[in-house]
Amino acid sequence: MLKPLNSKSFIVSDVNKLGTTIAEHLPGLLKNHVILIDAPMGAGKTTFVSSMAALMGSMLTPSSPTFSISNEYPLASPVNGYHQIVHMDLYRFGSIDEILQSGIEDYLYDVKNLVLIEWPELIEPIVVEPFTRMTIEVKENHWRKFVYLN
Repeated sequence: MLKPLNSKSFIVSDVNKLGTTIAEHLPGLLKNHVILIDAPMGAGKTTFVSSMAALMGSMLTPSSPTFSISNEYPLASPVNGYHQIVHMDLYRFGSIDEILQSGIEDYLYDVKNLVLIEWPELIEPIVVEPFTRMTIEVKENHWRKFVYLN
């Protein structure tokens, strides 16, 4: 299932069994409180967020925030200073102005939130560094390559 590439990338054959792999990379993934996730539809973005939430002790099971824009998942106890995971899906936004009018940028500046953002292209200019960029590539036989840069 797991084929480590280096300390900041890994390949999985089944995204539904991602937890063990993420656990090995958790210190690096939690380095910054904002993670921008760049991946095509169906690549496993929400599955990745669900695995992170389970590992960190979320009290709720994550679902796709495509229509709600953002979902909050409180943690049973703080992990690395994070009290909750905020999962955003910005696919439906057409401009940075729409994002700013929604008010979700407030989450970006609260370091008690681990903020995971799908479709981050529009919001990236207002995200304060440092942040983590993650890409998910779909490979042959449905394998996924996860790469993250802090």
